[in-house]
Amino acid sequence: MLNARLYRTCWLVAGVALVVALLTLETPDRGPEPALPSTIDGQLALDLNGQLAGIAPERPPGSAPDLAAARWVQDQLSQVPGGAGRVQTQDLEARSGRETVRLQNVYLVVPGRGTGRARAGIVVVAPRDTPSGVSAGTSSTAVLLRMAQVSATTRHQRPHLFVSVDGSTVGNAGMRWFLSRFSAFPLSAAIVLDAPGETTGDRVHIWDAGRTDRHALGLAAMAEASIERAGGRASATRSLTGQLLRLGVPQTFGDQGAAIAAGLPAVTLSGRSESPLRPGRPPTAERMELVSNAANDLLNVLDQTTAPAADGSLLVADRTLRPTIARLALLLLILPVLVLTLDIVARQRRARVPLVDGLRAVGRRSLPIVAGLVTAHLLVLGGLLPGTAAGSPPIPAQARFGALAGLAVVISLGAAVLTWVVVRRRAARRPTAPAAEGTAALAALAVLLLVMWVLSPYALVLALPAAHAALLATAARRPWHLAGLAFVAVLPVLALIVSMAGLLDTGTPFAVWYLAETAATGARGATGLVLGVLVVACIWSLCVLVAKRGLGGGSSRPRRPRPAFTRPRRPGAVHPHD
Repeated sequence: MLNARLYRTCWLVAGVALVVALLTLETPDRGPEPALPSTIDGQLALDLNGQLAGIAPERPPGSAPDLAAARWVQDQLSQVPGGAGRVQTQDLEARSGRETVRLQNVYLVVPGRGTGRARAGIVVVAPRDTPSGVSAGTSSTAVLLRMAQVSATTRHQRPHLFVSVDGSTVGNAGMRWFLSRFSAFPLSAAIVLDAPGETTGDRVHIWDAGRTDRHALGLAAMAEASIERAGGRASATRSLTGQLLRLGVPQTFGDQGAAIAAGLPAVTLSGRSESPLRPGRPPTAERMELVSNAANDLLNVLDQTTAPAADGSLLVADRTLRPTIARLALLLLILPVLVLTLDIVARQRRARVPLVDGLRAVGRRSLPIVAGLVTAHLLVLGGLLPGTAAGSPPIPAQARFGALAGLAVVISLGAAVLTWVVVRRRAARRPTAPAAEGTAALAALAVLLLVMWVLSPYALVLALPAAHAALLATAARRPWHLAGLAFVAVLPVLALIVSMAGLLDTGTPFAVWYLAETAATGARGATGLVLGVLVVACIWSLCVLVAKRGLGGGSSRPRRPRPAFTRPRRPGAVHPHD
């Protein structure tokens, strides 16, 4: 089935083009230096931190302590020079599972003092709520208040918005609501503070991941420079594998993700690597001074320049690969599958292989998976499985695996197995030739890869290795070949599970459960889930073809028959058949 020579030629062409693409790498722009260094007193920020911790150490969204903290923030912003009577509030509701939570945002606009045409504003955001039972996060609000006080007493060109958002633990509901409702003037960038002071040392973590296949690498480079000028060390996830996985399967708990999804470049400065809020160390004056000056320095930089847009660019060896070039590189990785598919389909059509029957067989492969997912989604609606948080993946504490979740898993698997038995019996009555099913699966797989490239190109990171491995398996000659190809196929999925476990700050079993549960609830969208099911069905059909044809059955080079051995004649001898 596989034309090995054509496959190698396609990889040669793709490899040369990929090398050319790497020549387009650019050095990230770290932005201009501010005219004056930031000099915020850390002790004053620490005093504000202590006041909020005394009023509401724990602030579950919509609770009485959360609303008490909102009133305190409103009072503090009113005391900012020029802030009296200008503090605004936003009341909103968000659904978390089967419950409705009442939330409130509080914000203040400090006008710019630039002359000429009005310029887009900059948002500084501090999440106010905390998960149930967690006493932390007060340093975010304290730093925001000190930055508002400094902004009101200094000259700046752009308007500055200081927003205390609610519902960060409910799908970033407060941030999403604010961005959808605020229309006084356009916005250019957002700086989010997420418990930046509740740790020790001089390391400040930068979160730049989005909730879509975009992230804010350019703004993160500016944030790194600001942290270094403030005397700290910047820390951000920069491995190419990590970037590809986060873009392919977006996951973030930071409010910067909601801003990026809305088209606004944003980064979060935090005292921990990206993860749900958890108890930290009590802040110190030195730590509060470091993060306050780093955030204020970044605010001053963005006041002088336009923030780079959030996009799908990649950081390769500390240099930027533009999103257009990255998309073309991914298309080149699809090229061998596309060319081999056209070659195989053309040969099978000339042999009059019924591809329509093959497509029906591939469709039947997807039915058990669809039945399991539909059953799981119905169980979510019935309350056996955790639902979404404001339509987004919930934090891990809201998606724990319990007795009801275990029962739901058993029911969903039962529905999938029952569907598989029914489909298998019906398929036995009208069997499909392995060549027809395999060819149809390969053609459908090629089309799906192109659709993924258009809709969500970085999702190909999970699908492409499996597609190439399934294609090569049709020409495998040794059992260890199949074992190696199977490992290549599942390697991206394993890497995703490990990456998700680190992000959730849990073990790998819970990461598997979290990915499956949030996919079944619809929190990750229907498009990626449907494409994933169809890709799995196509690869399943190709695996069936390999199993039925046996090793080496798909080689395009027929084995040369061995010549029959004949005894040489002696001169003058008479052969019995003569």
